[in-house]
Amino acid sequence: MNDIRTNRFIKEVLDSTNKLVNIDINDVRDLFQEDEEIHAFDVSVPADKENRMMLLVEQIKKCSKCHEQDNRILVFFFFPEKQPLLMEELQPFSDWIESVPGDFLIKWGMATQSTQKIRAIVLLQ
Repeated sequence: MNDIRTNRFIKEVLDSTNKLVNIDINDVRDLFQEDEEIHAFDVSVPADKENRMMLLVEQIKKCSKCHEQDNRILVFFFFPEKQPLLMEELQPFSDWIESVPGDFLIKWGMATQSTQKIRAIVLLQ
């Protein structure tokens, strides 16, 4: 059974506008098993921080540590339009994905949002 926070995060990802890499309801259905719990968390760092993606990925790793057995991952990034998340900044995220042990399925997306932070919603199952 998923909690209200998890459902709120899924809704926020699905309802987000200004998507550059889309996640839709079919992605969520394909990724997660209905009868299993989804573990969800939300992390962020100031958008003007140096090494912001490295710091964000460190938070993701810390929060996902206790869910290492999960093999289905959804990550959705939000960032301010005036401080876009650049593709070359995704290297720490790519390195983390490569370090996850075992076989897993991952879907990720990104969108601009009126925020002063780089933010990630992470769902694990």
